[in-house]
Amino acid sequence: MSVVTEQIQVASDEGGVLQIQRLGTDSATAPVILLLHGAMADSRLYLAAQCGLAGFLAEQGYCVYLADLRGHGASQPTLEQQPSICSGDLILRDIPALLNTLVERHARQRLFVLSHGWGGVWLASALIRQPQLLPRISGLVQLGVRRRALAGGRWVRFVRRTLWGSLASLSGRLKGRVPARALGLGSQDEARAIHAANLAWERGEWRDLEDGFDYASALNGLAWPPSLYLAGDRDRVLGHIDDVRRFARELGRHDAQVILLEKGRGCSRHYGHSDLLTHPQAEQDHFPLIADWLAQRRQDSHTQELFPCGNASDVKEAAYIT
Repeated sequence: MSVVTEQIQVASDEGGVLQIQRLGTDSATAPVILLLHGAMADSRLYLAAQCGLAGFLAEQGYCVYLADLRGHGASQPTLEQQPSICSGDLILRDIPALLNTLVERHARQRLFVLSHGWGGVWLASALIRQPQLLPRISGLVQLGVRRRALAGGRWVRFVRRTLWGSLASLSGRLKGRVPARALGLGSQDEARAIHAANLAWERGEWRDLEDGFDYASALNGLAWPPSLYLAGDRDRVLGHIDDVRRFARELGRHDAQVILLEKGRGCSRHYGHSDLLTHPQAEQDHFPLIADWLAQRRQDSHTQELFPCGNASDVKEAAYIT
């Protein structure tokens, strides 16, 4: 396999210039996978550990794209240049620009998208806004992705409310952006408007704060691609398994498999929100699980059975057992 690295810039609306790195084979028939970061992070998340998930998937024969959304990583504008970046910039402009670019570059190849944290919610929101892109995607992998934050005991709710809520918001007002690195909340500072929207969505309705668009109502009738949802057993605040499961059901009818990564049941250690990507042991524990799931979908057609996600028996549950 010929492994190549390419730096690409994708123009997005409203002055966005998105930086993309491509890893993996240059074969015209290889499946393509886009890796999307979440809030308070950038694409370096997928290059951590020994070779990271990006390198792992490239070695499996995928054409891998790592993208930075505006205000993150090497993309433009930066938060210094434009502190007022909002969720709409990512949902209405950046993510559609990335998907359309990959569809054009790889018109005859299968396209998958893998997201972490809020990246999965932004992706779902973008696809709800532009449902014509849904049939082009062969599968979604969601790592620690949830919209509502309802699970957890009193301590978890206290930490979520004070650290990610009050403290981050107050620091954002003082600094002009949420200083996630200084607060130990992430590897990338975040725009105040994006953080405010995230808090509103995790506490209430899935409704756009800028134009009032009702995402929940627009979900009716959408055909989602097969999806794999993973959560670490130590991810109690940002991606609790119950909230991940709730998000899978919220999307409606689709082939949804939810897996909890547990020590002693296929995993050698406990995993939290970010180290399920960054810990070196992830390459032995659950990266192969992701590769196996993708390999099955490389062969599947879009005529597979759909599972209505409406009650406790609708989402397929599995423990990862090697």
